[in-house]
Amino acid sequence: MSLAQQQTFIDAPVDVVWRLVSDVDRHPEWWPRVVEVHCDGLEQGCTYRQVTQTPFGRDEMALYVDRLDECRNLSIHCLNTGTFIRMELAEARGGTFVDGVVGMEPQGFQLKVFDMVAGKRYFRGWLRQTLESLSEAAAGSRRVGDPGLEPGTSSLSERRSDRLS
Repeated sequence: MSLAQQQTFIDAPVDVVWRLVSDVDRHPEWWPRVVEVHCDGLEQGCTYRQVTQTPFGRDEMALYVDRLDECRNLSIHCLNTGTFIRMELAEARGGTFVDGVVGMEPQGFQLKVFDMVAGKRYFRGWLRQTLESLSEAAAGSRRVGDPGLEPGTSSLSERRSDRLS
């Protein structure tokens, strides 16, 4: 099982960061490799659909929300692959401390091989990019005011699409 953990400080209030993290419809704006999301409403115990750019191409994922605590914790895992992410947020000096954990409990032979060969490096890079993009999006939301950056209207969106290609 691969696991990567990273902490970062985001210079934006915790409620600004939480709005980005908890609004899955906005994940394609900032979350690397997230292409589109279809969710009727996010709550603990719900399942939603997401298209993700994976090492094997674009894939439609069924994601399950394990935990959702207002302005504190979001924990999601993929029912297809066993990939998971947890983000814990805490207020710190007027900004937000984020503890991110991502990894995989692989489902199936192909994913087990991928996880053994490249999983740690892949998830470490994905988490680093995720936290960097979240920080940039939070700074942009803070500058222009919520609801935040619109897709295709900022250099953040352009950098995100460059990472996917």
